[in-house]
Amino acid sequence: MPLRTRDAAFAGVFGQNLARCRNRLGISQEDLGFLAGLHRTAVGQLERGERVARTDTLVRLCGSLGVRPDALLLGLNWRPTRIEGGALEIEGIEQDESSEPAEAKRARKQRRKEPEDKTADSSEGQR
Repeated sequence: MPLRTRDAAFAGVFGQNLARCRNRLGISQEDLGFLAGLHRTAVGQLERGERVARTDTLVRLCGSLGVRPDALLLGLNWRPTRIEGGALEIEGIEQDESSEPAEAKRARKQRRKEPEDKTADSSEGQR
């Protein structure tokens, strides 16, 4: 299954960071896979941005490369916004709402239309 646009952009930057750190150490994908307990094809997929690393994989890679997680996450930032949601920033690329799933758009619009909850006022009157 192909990665969503946002995930593919994230995976691409992560993969570039991974390849840079591995090359600085002067080891092959196969060597890194051995050190991290991963198959060399998994390392290649991560470097090419074909998959996103899980947290445990991130920790294994960092330990094997002798780097902190921020070395592999360089250029990946989250910019929080108001209640409506946030935006993933990847080296200056902002993900707009057009890549947002249709269900999320509908839910966000519905939240904006709903009147404020009056239950707090009615419970105070009963006391």
